[in-house]
Amino acid sequence: MAEHLPDVMTEDPLAVGDLADEMMKAAAREGIPASEIDEEVDSVFEVVLEALQHREGSLGESDQAVFELLAGRLARETGITLDQAGELIESSGTGWDSLLREAHFLKEQGE
Repeated sequence: MAEHLPDVMTEDPLAVGDLADEMMKAAAREGIPASEIDEEVDSVFEVVLEALQHREGSLGESDQAVFELLAGRLARETGITLDQAGELIESSGTGWDSLLREAHFLKEQGE
């Protein structure tokens, strides 16, 4: 998601709503049903707003749902455990490219 956020910080509800809509459309194009997203997060709007506020690589303490969603995706896409994914996020931040690199390195070390 971070790759598609605008380079400006905004708390404008209309702009955040537009970004949330775009996120849902992108998920649909990838075959991810809205119901699956709704099971993971209470509000896509809040996830986008939180991502905008913490784009520098850290999550707000109050947004455990985003943390869990990111850790789950990292674990699925790289084959590491959910605990390992969580530890990587806590130590490396939320930058996706960095997380992928670290997860692949971790996976190679375990093999």
